[in-house]
This record gives sequence, C-alpha cells and structure tokens, in this order.
Amino acid sequence: MTLQAQYWVHQPGQPPVEKVDDLATPDDVRAFMATLAEKTVSDAILTHTARPRVDTAIPDDDAPSGYLTVPDHSVIAGIHGDRGALSYRGNDGHGSEPVHLYSHGDGPERPVLYETDEFPPNCEIPASAVAEALIEFLDSGKRPLNVAWQSETASVSS
Repeated sequence: MTLQAQYWVHQPGQPPVEKVDDLATPDDVRAFMATLAEKTVSDAILTHTARPRVDTAIPDDDAPSGYLTVPDHSVIAGIHGDRGALSYRGNDGHGSEPVHLYSHGDGPERPVLYETDEFPPNCEIPASAVAEALIEFLDSGKRPLNVAWQSETASVSS
C-alpha cells in the first residue's frame, strides 16, 4: 500500500512544478513532512492507492468505451511552520456516507487556507500529529482516528 502525494514547488520567476511522490513506509511519510514544511512547497493532496476508485462521466481517451475514474477520497495535508492541518473528503472507511472533515486543534482563531480549501478555525495541530495521522492512513486505508476531527461548523467525535 502506498500514499500518492501530489504537490507543487514554487520558485521565483518560474511557473509552479508539479511533483508526485509515492510514500510506502512510515519513514517515507516523515521525510515527506520535511519536504512539505519547505517554504517553496505547496500543501499536498494525498490518495491511498489501495482504496476504491469511482467512475466519472468523462470519457477515457485511452479506452474509448470506458470512463475516467477518480479516488473515492481526498486528503489535503499542509504544514505551516511547526503546525499543520488535514482535511478528509469522501468515503472514510468508518461509515456508509461520505464525509468532509477537518483536523481539530487549538488554533488559529480564524479560517486558514490549505491547498485551495479554506479550513475552519481551530484546524491546526502539531506537525508531528499530521505525520502520525498520515502514517495511520497509510497503514489502515481509513480516515485516521488518532486526531480529532471537525466539520466546517462543529467538532465531531470520530
């Protein structure tokens, strides 16, 4: 099982360069956290490669009788200094209904932007907790339960 991490590297005067890393071990995840903390690196979109994919209505040019598929989930992870945040969207492996949840921490008191998503207040947790949550996700393929989660408007317990 692996996590596929998609992110962009920004250099002055250059267009952003898309990068994709495959994270297969806890050490890979920890090393990726150091990359994610660099000022020139954007937040990342992660998908678990062993999770199901769902059909879209978009024709697949490589298979004319088929359609493109997308992962049944999406995780955004970012590190801002020594703090970070997570979001989990889609089937989380813990229930039958899709979810859209954010990590729940102790700051900041205002919404904050990670990737292209506005996270709610109090979404930030220690960067080490982001790493441990991604390691749990790598191992289980389910939304990590070792961090607290919240909806856009309220805390949730699992």
